[in-house]
Amino acid sequence: MSTHRRRISGRNKAIGGIVAAAVVGGGAFLLTGTANAAGVNAAYTRTSDWSTGYTGQYVVTNNSTQQEKTWTLEFDLPAGAKLSSLWNGVSSVSGSHVTVRPASWDTAGLAPGKSVTVGFVVEGGGAPTGCRIDNSSCSTDDGPAPEPSGRPTETGTPTPTPTPTR
Repeated sequence: MSTHRRRISGRNKAIGGIVAAAVVGGGAFLLTGTANAAGVNAAYTRTSDWSTGYTGQYVVTNNSTQQEKTWTLEFDLPAGAKLSSLWNGVSSVSGSHVTVRPASWDTAGLAPGKSVTVGFVVEGGGAPTGCRIDNSSCSTDDGPAPEPSGRPTETGTPTPTPTPTR
């Protein structure tokens, strides 16, 4: 009885290694994308505006299935702008870079599917840029909500109803 061993060429080993790396790497890529999509997200909105500043907010939402106690929100203010106050979080500022973490009184954390609104006042103009939440990009809207013009549009001329006579 003879034992026959098949010899694997160097080229086939290289191809097998590349295929294995692609499968493992692709799986890691998919898991990373899923983790980011299912993690914590933040969306920015400017809530009011005046000549010397504005108020804005980031709504931080837990899209995961687990309690989230340690999220970190980061953004940059434009040159010349200054963070005047912030609520529903603890902030630290280094130059124009702002870092926000959960408020110290929030010991329970952010429950799955729940949100916290981090509001703030900025002295100066311009919108924050470079927003990151747990090292993933935030989402933004297109600016402040439209304001009514103060003048209603005419919808038509009312038709008088005749008064019944007896």
